[in-house]
Amino acid sequence: MTNKSITLDERLEKLDAQLEHIATAVVKGFERTDKEIESTEMNLKTQIDIYARAVDAYAKQSETYMQEMLALGAKVDRPEKQIEQIAEHLHLKLAH
Repeated sequence: MTNKSITLDERLEKLDAQLEHIATAVVKGFERTDKEIESTEMNLKTQIDIYARAVDAYAKQSETYMQEMLALGAKVDRPEKQIEQIAEHLHLKLAH
């Protein structure tokens, strides 16, 4: 009976060693995957930051352009209004 117990104990020790090896491999795999996820996350954050800055810069340029167009429009409208006032004062009808 002791012979079978030793054999069973040996089997259990081998099984325990195999399970420990598998568990170690799984843990290392998870650690590697976690590092890859963290690296990918950092890369994504960097890319998002780059795109956000580009959009912000474009928005600022667009705002500046719109303000310049409004100012230019006001410059064009002013002489046109003056011409209309002069024509009205002289009782002239302008063709549009």
